[in-house]
Amino acid sequence: MEPTSEAVRVRNTGHPPARALAGQVAAGVLGAGMLVMPSVVASLTGEGALLAWSAHLVLGATVSLLLALLVRTRRAPATLAGTVGALLGGWAARAVDGVFAVAFTAGQAAIAWFAATCLLTAAQGAPPRPGTAGLLLALALLVVAVAAALTPLQLPAAVLRLRPWVAGAVALACAAWSVPGQAAAGAPTSLAPPGLTGAGAWWLALAALFFAGVGWEVVTSAVPGTAAGARSVAGGVALGAAGVAVVHLGLAAVQQAAGGPPGRDPVAAPLRWALAGAATAVLLSYCFTNVRTAARIAARLRPDGADPSRALVAAVGVACCLFAWLGTRDGGIPLLLLGPAAAAVTGYALGAVAAVRRGGPGLRCTGVLVLLALAATVVLTVPSLRGA
Repeated sequence: MEPTSEAVRVRNTGHPPARALAGQVAAGVLGAGMLVMPSVVASLTGEGALLAWSAHLVLGATVSLLLALLVRTRRAPATLAGTVGALLGGWAARAVDGVFAVAFTAGQAAIAWFAATCLLTAAQGAPPRPGTAGLLLALALLVVAVAAALTPLQLPAAVLRLRPWVAGAVALACAAWSVPGQAAAGAPTSLAPPGLTGAGAWWLALAALFFAGVGWEVVTSAVPGTAAGARSVAGGVALGAAGVAVVHLGLAAVQQAAGGPPGRDPVAAPLRWALAGAATAVLLSYCFTNVRTAARIAARLRPDGADPSRALVAAVGVACCLFAWLGTRDGGIPLLLLGPAAAAVTGYALGAVAAVRRGGPGLRCTGVLVLLALAATVVLTVPSLRGA
């Protein structure tokens, strides 16, 4: 959501090649979702995981292309909130910033719970039951992340560039050795609500996958001001989406192939601890930077728009910890993931509305299709939430 130094570099080239834009799209999308989502989607959908991933990738790539073509002729790069605000009015910008500020706190609670699940799985050899043990560990991880966010610590640019590669490597290893794996049949777990199967579980997985899709909107910062043609923009988005698809579908396929029967014998304890420790370290780094991002978004809602204070960062941290309580229920992680998913759907829907109102015939038609797809996802997910 925030313009990065790499985005500035691409804009300053004057006419970015498709490969540069593709790199921006891939870097914007690939993140903590590589670690969190394969296990969640597999736990919810089983053999239908690849279909859920494919549906999300098609919709996400379409949203990214829609936004890229919508802002192609605009001079000033902007966040998604700034873009819809310029096209629809200040209320739209405040709506996007508001939902993202709240949703990011739920997202960090979900990340911390997943890390806690990995660590408890390493200790027990199987995914743990939801409860206070996972809550205390998740809260401890959140406290560490928020405490770091309150310090002047900054991750070097080189670390931020390498982090998605490290996250992908750790995610691949976790998928290959099925960490945290699947619980025995009927056993409660934080990865999936009990008794939710078939279409309901599939739609819940598809909705939760928008957590892994936060970042498709990076094009609103990367494309404007480049004077790139429509063909170059479309090619860059398509190439970036293809890269994202290779990573996510590859991880999902490895997860599915390595999953085996629920309750199977776990991998050796040293390997479990190594993978859980690596996943926790990477996820903590995302919590650390995302807490600050949530504070920056919340600060934009204030009249002065000043940089976030330490008090605001601390308030975001408290909200993350409050959301963590939801993780104590069965299937708590995908329910927490619906927070950032709802924010992404809101922002993308407003982008589609802007395309319908301000775009040409092609953008208008695409905007209508995106709105229908987003509305269908929401409507068909609600019954599964009632069951959960």
